[in-house]
Amino acid sequence: MSKYRKDILIALLCFCFIIVLNFLLPRMLPGNPIAYLTGFSEEDMTVKQIEYYREALHLSDSLPKQFLYYLKSLLDGSLGYSFKKEDTVRNLIFKRLGYTVEITLSGVFFTSLLALFMGLRAGTKKEEKLDKILTPATIVLNTIPTFLIGIILILFLSFRLKLFPYANLNSPGIQKGTFLYFRNRIHHLVLPVLTLVLAQFPSRYLLVRNLAADIADEKYILYARTRGLSNRAIRYHYILPNISSPFINMVGMSVGTALGGTLVIENLFSINGMGTLLSEAVYSLDYPLIQGILFVTTAFMTLSIIISDGLCLLLDPRQRKREK
Repeated sequence: MSKYRKDILIALLCFCFIIVLNFLLPRMLPGNPIAYLTGFSEEDMTVKQIEYYREALHLSDSLPKQFLYYLKSLLDGSLGYSFKKEDTVRNLIFKRLGYTVEITLSGVFFTSLLALFMGLRAGTKKEEKLDKILTPATIVLNTIPTFLIGIILILFLSFRLKLFPYANLNSPGIQKGTFLYFRNRIHHLVLPVLTLVLAQFPSRYLLVRNLAADIADEKYILYARTRGLSNRAIRYHYILPNISSPFINMVGMSVGTALGGTLVIENLFSINGMGTLLSEAVYSLDYPLIQGILFVTTAFMTLSIIISDGLCLLLDPRQRKREK
């Protein structure tokens, strides 16, 4: 089996494992599964309500039949039902998903661009001033948790310098669809996206820098230098094509980790996205909603990995040759 097919198979197996785990976990926990599947404690329910939920959740049926009902809720797109919020999990998630995607994709885009540009530059100019300053700085930055980076940015850029707002994605009273609304949204996005970029940048930069540094010592690069080619030409015509596959894979993997970081950032900046929805679900013990959010984030991660592997196969002729 080819490597690409193996990678797709592994990603899909992991995704299926999450689906099975989502189904089994509430039913394996000690106590009444109705409490875990509805979010209501047994003390808060009457006998009649317990009977109603048992029938609604098909708990009287066999486990394989319950699993088929669960799969049906995934296939029809409802993702289950939140009895706490009295709506389908799909509706609750997709009302908030757009805000999360805005921050996540913006963060991944700017992080990848910066990491590629700065990593290539530092990797081809080892031991020079840029590398000596930036590499240790990113190692230190990599140890700082995302929420602390966000707090520091809020303290300095919002409270002290008053450059950016520290909460929500738009100011109240601005009409949607106008240029003023768009500009205001960009202004509000700066701090959340900057927090995500600073949190994700170190690991991405160090990967690109180390890959570029290793290739810069190869004989064909030294030969290119003796021919008088500029650093820019060597960087983008010789080194970049050789690190494109691991870089694209890194970007694909970073979508999942950035999504996790975004959930933290949303709570910090009071953004009404999936992060706040997850917090509400955890505090109210809304297990169907927690499971739905886990399902959607896992689906995004699996899809991004499959797409990045496919892009690597399309862009790198050496991989296509190995796949045959």
